[in-house]
Amino acid sequence: MELNTLLRRILIVGLCAVPVLPLVVVDQFFFPFITGKNFAFRILVEILLAVWLLLVLRDPSMRPRLSGGKGWYMLPIVVLGLLVSAGISAALAENPHKAFWSNFERMEGWIGLLHSTAYFFIAYFTLTSEKLWSRFWHTSMVVSVIVGGYGLLQLGGLFEIHQGGVRVDGTLGNATYLAVYMLFHVFITLLYMVRNWSQGAWLKFFYGAALFLQVLMVFYAATRGTILGLAGGLLLFSLSLLVFGKSGAGVKKWAVGVLIAVIAIGGVLFLVRDVPAVKNHEVLSRIAGISLDQGQVRFTVWQMALQGVAERPVFGWGQEGFNYVFNKFYDPSLHSQEAWFDRAHNAFIDWLIAGGIPAFLLYVSFYALALWYLWRPGSTFTVFEKSLFTGLLAAYGFHNLFVFDNLISYVFFMSTLAYIFRRRSGIDLAPDTAGTPVSEQTYLIAAPVILIVTAIVIYVVNVPGIATASGLIQGLMPQCVNQQTGARVACGTEGAVQDLTINFENMKKADTTGLGRQEIAEQMLQFAVQLPRLQAGSPQLQQEVASYAATRMQQEIERAPNDARLELFLGSFYRQTGVTEPAITHITRALELSPKKQTIMFELGIIENDRGNFEAALEWFRRAHELYPDFETARVFYAATAIRAGQQELANQLLTERFGTATPDNDYILQAYLDVKDYARVFAIAEGRVAAKPQDAQLHVQLAAAYLSAGRRTDAIRALERAIELEPSFREQGLYFIEEIKAGRTP
Repeated sequence: MELNTLLRRILIVGLCAVPVLPLVVVDQFFFPFITGKNFAFRILVEILLAVWLLLVLRDPSMRPRLSGGKGWYMLPIVVLGLLVSAGISAALAENPHKAFWSNFERMEGWIGLLHSTAYFFIAYFTLTSEKLWSRFWHTSMVVSVIVGGYGLLQLGGLFEIHQGGVRVDGTLGNATYLAVYMLFHVFITLLYMVRNWSQGAWLKFFYGAALFLQVLMVFYAATRGTILGLAGGLLLFSLSLLVFGKSGAGVKKWAVGVLIAVIAIGGVLFLVRDVPAVKNHEVLSRIAGISLDQGQVRFTVWQMALQGVAERPVFGWGQEGFNYVFNKFYDPSLHSQEAWFDRAHNAFIDWLIAGGIPAFLLYVSFYALALWYLWRPGSTFTVFEKSLFTGLLAAYGFHNLFVFDNLISYVFFMSTLAYIFRRRSGIDLAPDTAGTPVSEQTYLIAAPVILIVTAIVIYVVNVPGIATASGLIQGLMPQCVNQQTGARVACGTEGAVQDLTINFENMKKADTTGLGRQEIAEQMLQFAVQLPRLQAGSPQLQQEVASYAATRMQQEIERAPNDARLELFLGSFYRQTGVTEPAITHITRALELSPKKQTIMFELGIIENDRGNFEAALEWFRRAHELYPDFETARVFYAATAIRAGQQELANQLLTERFGTATPDNDYILQAYLDVKDYARVFAIAEGRVAAKPQDAQLHVQLAAAYLSAGRRTDAIRALERAIELEPSFREQGLYFIEEIKAGRTP
């Protein structure tokens, strides 16, 4: 086989391997649904780029002709422009290292964008015919059926839903990622189903079954923005086809069918939204209950994000920089949401944050140019194709108003852009057939250089990260040795005991100065906190782990000195390990960086409370409470501290406003009353719990403890006897407690 032909086939096979990436899950990696796919994609793109460069040297037809038709370069320049713009923003970011490399949870950053950009050009220059694109899209359709089949097995209970609940996530590990993946395939499958409808019954069955499964997965992923995007995209597709299609054209029946189906399904869901069967169905209730009120959290986060854009409108904060905006402009109403947002949950705003207004305009230009290629005068796209891709772009764009991109969605977006760009009319980026191959001598020099550079890039970009992702998992998983021989054995085997030293060594081996370094530091801190709490490991090991973890996190803080998350992590670690002054220093710095975040104030309040400085603690909890009075936890902490500080009237006011009583069923309030020996209120809470749930043996045990604290030993014995009646398995322990109490001791 001629070398040029072999290289071409490698390119085509490699590109057709890209749609298989959704099936890649590497359980041995940290974030197995993210890291495995991303490392595979990066290595694949790096290899394909090398092959393409080799082919460019040998085959002039693979070279772009820069003197092509007027305006041919618009989309490529915009794609490259976003890469350059994002690179400048990354260099100027608060944390340039993270802006370039990202982390294991996302694996985006400028490095991720670089690979996606390279993929766009490789796909465009290689898939030069409709036949090749058909192979690519059909490969992807088959994979989507496999992913959908896995989703059905999740619904059937044969495989677990990785996020928990009922929202199917397939092999993507995230319901939203699955939803947008299937959204692309609904439109692509519809495209080829209409094109090939007359090609035979088997193809009709395949397309029909695939389409049904894809829509079903979008439904069971229950991502509301994607569902609305799909419905809106299909409506736009249908209306566009009806308006611009030729009168009597056969494809109009498809438009009418889709239009009726979308309107009918949407209408039925709206009419039955209050039916108990719908309200009690976890998926249907999410869909039928779509409203603007449910988007309030998103709107709040967007407002915070726009404040960040106003502060840095030109270059933004760099990729992975939203956490700085989230901390600096934190809105206290988000108290019940996840503690640390790293995205604005809007892909367009995310680009405003990452690269400022220039990056945002470049990203929006992707959509605008694609629509221009579709609809401009002289376009050779059929009305059906124009309408379908317009619907797809609208659906994807609407989906992106409420979520952020991920590798798979971005890859299919770039694939769609490359396909539209390849199919555009009047601007054919034709191969340079007039050129000549480079000389044999030049090729013999250039080829080894390309291969060596590629090998170096593959190693530098991927191997350390793979080692870290793998090593970190080994550090988190139980590691065992034989109790007698000390040899490494599988946990659960006879004579196996856990050896935490191995976990520590695995974490240290996984430690890196590249991708994943912050995650290593954070996991180290958590490991260090857990050891003494679980009374695990020797005191020497506990001290060694604590010292190493604190040093590593301090290094991260020095690299990213304005990250409130890092400061709070280290400060909380010091607090939990009893090192008070450094704890105050780091937590105070975290508060400077995020002045309205209540959980940071909680940490300072807890420190003062533990030191017995109740007035100082009361002030911290007051500040947290007044930021957002509806935050129940802040109110409870404030009231509990008021009780300890002897300000019962203040506590009564705080508790009565929220609970209607000064003795609510709350563990923090109960403990505060115990601390000040206010037994009347202790009994009011404990006895109230028993009255509400008289068959709960554990509540009777808690009541016995309350009685014992007040010296009411007879009542304590009576409560324990009742607990034994309710829970026979408690008999032995309960009788022991009773005997101790009778002997005048406190068990």
